[in-house]
Amino acid sequence: MNKPVIEVRNLSKTFVLHQQGGVRIEALSGIGFSVDRGECVALHGPSGAGKSTLLRTLYGNYLPTGGSVIVRCGGEETDITAADPRTVIRLRQSCISYVSQFLRVIPRVSALDLVTDPLIEAGEGEEAARSRAEELLARLNLPERLWHIAPATFSGGEQQRVNIARGFIRPSPILLLDEPTASLDGANRQVVIDLIREAREAGAAIVGIFHDDVAREAVADRTIPVQRP
Repeated sequence: MNKPVIEVRNLSKTFVLHQQGGVRIEALSGIGFSVDRGECVALHGPSGAGKSTLLRTLYGNYLPTGGSVIVRCGGEETDITAADPRTVIRLRQSCISYVSQFLRVIPRVSALDLVTDPLIEAGEGEEAARSRAEELLARLNLPERLWHIAPATFSGGEQQRVNIARGFIRPSPILLLDEPTASLDGANRQVVIDLIREAREAGAAIVGIFHDDVAREAVADRTIPVQRP
């Protein structure tokens, strides 16, 4: 029997606000679930329940207070909560793609280059990577006149489409999605739904946050409840 691609075990996270008298905020407590290859699970719960904190912990941005996150990729098994920074970076380049709610805008770097970079970093040739980026941006209905412009002045929806193209350009065994359809109209929401379904069918293990009921019901195989501790 194949082991899960992602295995979260008794995960907890407490933030300590040192500049506010050491106030402690418990964000996650006793979270446990697994995700198989070709499965999409949705984290579901009220705003402030810790869903984004959980997703960032899966990506290695946050160090949990307790528990572990096991990822299985390329024949290796890694506890990302105990991995050194070089291992986390390697996993992000080869195994884990992450689509956040907000695009990290880099001055003077064009939308096309932002989308192309992850595929080049994974070892793809520049011409093939650029072609794939153009294909994704066109599919997401971003006007070609914007491809060669830095996206700092783009609308929220335009920036989100660049973000999505960047997250999906490299086929990844693990895909983390934080509100991927936020700021999108109905037509572009459907494009994203199709991209998620294609990734799932290709075998990706997907964890997502979807406040959009239509998107969640269209792509999620099951729902993981996340409640305030």
